[in-house]
Amino acid sequence: MARTKKRQQATRRKAPRTAMKSNFNVANISNLAWKKLALFALVVLPVIAFIGGYQWIQDPQNMTIKSVEIKGGLKILDKTALQPVIEPYTRTNLYLLNTSALEKAIESNSWVRSASMTKVWPDKLIVKIVEQTPVAFWGKKEMLAENGAIIKASLNKKDVELPMLFSPNDKGRNMAKGFLKIRNWMKGFPLKMVEFKEDMRGSWQIKLENGMTLKIGRDQQEKRLRRFMVGYKQSLIEVIDKISVVDLRYTNGFAVKWKKGLSSDSIFKG
Repeated sequence: MARTKKRQQATRRKAPRTAMKSNFNVANISNLAWKKLALFALVVLPVIAFIGGYQWIQDPQNMTIKSVEIKGGLKILDKTALQPVIEPYTRTNLYLLNTSALEKAIESNSWVRSASMTKVWPDKLIVKIVEQTPVAFWGKKEMLAENGAIIKASLNKKDVELPMLFSPNDKGRNMAKGFLKIRNWMKGFPLKMVEFKEDMRGSWQIKLENGMTLKIGRDQQEKRLRRFMVGYKQSLIEVIDKISVVDLRYTNGFAVKWKKGLSSDSIFKG
């Protein structure tokens, strides 16, 4: 009887160990499954979504550009004239849009100084244009821009009041620089320049809006012009409309030629 009781006690001790081991294995398997599922959700799914999204956006028919806004405060350029240039490039989506090629295409217009693009996701494109500012007529078919560029285009002279430039063929670029200098030196002067000429020797001559001609010469142009403007304020302002020519090619002053029928020529020192 004693032996039987010992075996029964031994059997009762082994039962809990087997149950604990089984529960431990189930827990391990469950934890492992959750870890694999989490790994799949955190790593694999995003990769699959990225690849799918990338392939989807590679199709130009998906998420196409629906609106194009042109900015820049244009005064000469017509926005509708730019549409035929822009439209072929925007038959796609923002991701596939070749902004560099579109910028070059727009900048091929003579009146465009620069163009830049801003993508507004998901389907809008903003085109910002900096327009050339013309400051003078350069012959019959070209114009001089404020930045010194020669624009291969022209405007109707009746629509804009800009000076006309004349120069020998081989002095065009230097003359453009000279005109921009004169324009800066005479800033604020009440009479506008309507014509600027340079001869083969590099001698400058300008005509003002009242018909008066200023002979500047080829040396010390800034000094001579500033001397004239001082003389204008001091002694010429009251008689300026009676003057035909002012010759600034003097060392210490300038000569005045009066219009026909008026006083004889005079020399002003200063």
